[in-house]
Amino acid sequence: MTRTNGRDGNPIDVSLRERFRYRFDNVLARGTTAALAWLGIVTFAAVLFSAVLLTLFGVTFTGTGRSGLVEDTWQSLLRILDTGTMAGDVGWGRRILALLITLFGLLVAGTLIGIIAAGVEDRIDSMRRGRSTVIESGHLVILGGSTRLPAIIEQLVLANSERGSNTIVVLSQTDPTELRRAVIDAVPDQHNTHIVYRYGDPRVRADLAIARVGEARGVVVLPEDGDDHDISVTRTVLALNAELGGLRQLPVVVEVADPITAQRLVHACGPTMYPIVTAEAVTRTGAMALRQRGLSKVINELTDFHGCDLHVTDRPELLGVRFDQIVGRFVNARPLGIARRDGHFDLNPPADSTMETGDRLVVIAQDLEHIAAADQPLRLHRGGPTELGAAEVEEHVLVLGWNPLATQLLSGWASATSTASIVDIAFDPRLIEPSDIVIPPVDIDVRLCPTLESSALVLDHTPTTIVVLGYHSIDSDAADARTMLDVLHLMRRYEQAEHAPRMVVQLLDDEVADLAVLTGPDDFLISPTLGGQFIAQLIEQPERRAALLALYGGDDASIRMIRCDRLGLVGAFTMNELVTSAYEAGVLAIGWRRTVDGSVVLNADGGTSVTLAADDELVVVG
Repeated sequence: MTRTNGRDGNPIDVSLRERFRYRFDNVLARGTTAALAWLGIVTFAAVLFSAVLLTLFGVTFTGTGRSGLVEDTWQSLLRILDTGTMAGDVGWGRRILALLITLFGLLVAGTLIGIIAAGVEDRIDSMRRGRSTVIESGHLVILGGSTRLPAIIEQLVLANSERGSNTIVVLSQTDPTELRRAVIDAVPDQHNTHIVYRYGDPRVRADLAIARVGEARGVVVLPEDGDDHDISVTRTVLALNAELGGLRQLPVVVEVADPITAQRLVHACGPTMYPIVTAEAVTRTGAMALRQRGLSKVINELTDFHGCDLHVTDRPELLGVRFDQIVGRFVNARPLGIARRDGHFDLNPPADSTMETGDRLVVIAQDLEHIAAADQPLRLHRGGPTELGAAEVEEHVLVLGWNPLATQLLSGWASATSTASIVDIAFDPRLIEPSDIVIPPVDIDVRLCPTLESSALVLDHTPTTIVVLGYHSIDSDAADARTMLDVLHLMRRYEQAEHAPRMVVQLLDDEVADLAVLTGPDDFLISPTLGGQFIAQLIEQPERRAALLALYGGDDASIRMIRCDRLGLVGAFTMNELVTSAYEAGVLAIGWRRTVDGSVVLNADGGTSVTLAADDELVVVG
């Protein structure tokens, strides 16, 4: 029994066994190397003890006379390492000592194998998790393991499919094996993109160093699943700022939930901080898609990387050139406006507007690197102002289910519809109270229809649009299952209708999005994937955020559809002819929509020919 002083100075009795065990545990806690060192010391002590006994008694294992301490040490070591060595020992005293040493050797061997196996397993696990510093430069870094990660990487892979090589480094607290499996399931063909996974806490500077963020060309910050959304990403941004000594040169895209957090991040970190409130982006997109049939496909085309994309690009050769000359300058690109150096986006500007130093061109193109200039630029003339707004159509919208998204969807849609339109809101009174349904201030007839089942809903005529939303009062899995059953029922119910209603469906979970079977040409799915597409767009070019907001704003210079007969464009035309005629009416033509099948074509080459019917539509910005 030994004594040691306690916190109050009084002695505390500690047994030798407790003290030894405490010291021993501390040694083992240091890892495999410390355990091997301890095992070596014990083995050496046993060998030395055996050799000393033999030397003191003046005997050897072989019985051939005195051999010395060195020889006895060697013979003892052989019996620890090889159990067969004791077979030639002579005399029972020697045999018993050899047996004890050999049994100790078996214990040592078993312990040694266990320690080595555990050490190798730990090392393999560490290598699998990825804790080594990446050796990359000019790469993209994604901090956080959000469920949006597969959708984001899918878009980035598409965006970089023609790049010579591209590297994405993912640093997350989620097991890299799980992330890798989820990404491979979503993106089996990763083209020329190399994805590196590292395990670490993005909120810790030492872990940030693993991703070599200082050499990256861009960073995106996502919340870890289960974390407090904005607190998690804010701490990551703070760690990133501390690690790099500021964010003045590195573009950082951050997913946040609160617009106030987005503003504070920009004020604190400067102009290279690009926060995106994904809920607002999804809502704005859904409201835009609800305004006119066909807009959903235009939005899908511009927010993913499968076809043409929106770009903000430097074009020094266009400085001082009038915008009406810029519009007709390219074969396979459609200029939309000018991004001014003060951050303002001037979409469809006056014909005599010019690009000045620091301004950039806003353009729709398949690939910036392969934009071709026309041999003979179009000579365009912009006529006086004309009234080409979308004709107000009387609509009947059925909203099935309710959550805060519905208020914003109806508000955006109502601004572009006839005041004679009708909205029926069917909801389950067991899941939401009528007082919780916030109807926006719109000048249309809104009717509440409490119903326990969609099959029991009776309407006076077939709706033109059906919006199916999930309830937030139940978990997302239950809400999505209910939504998909309602969608299937409604599709069967109206499959024989002369004009089937278009479906706008919201799913709360990306993993079940592929289960929603939407067959209509103008159907639109609202899911978290849209947020991932927006994030991917900003990673590649953060300036797109303001341009997309302007295009989806629904103001004067936004994307809309105009019937071809209103522009006198019925018959066969080339894309160049469509651009010329549309510009004379004061708008920029970027494509067309065929009503017969709902197909949308954007950014066709200037010589591409199309035959348009009276009810087909031109996709324009203006």
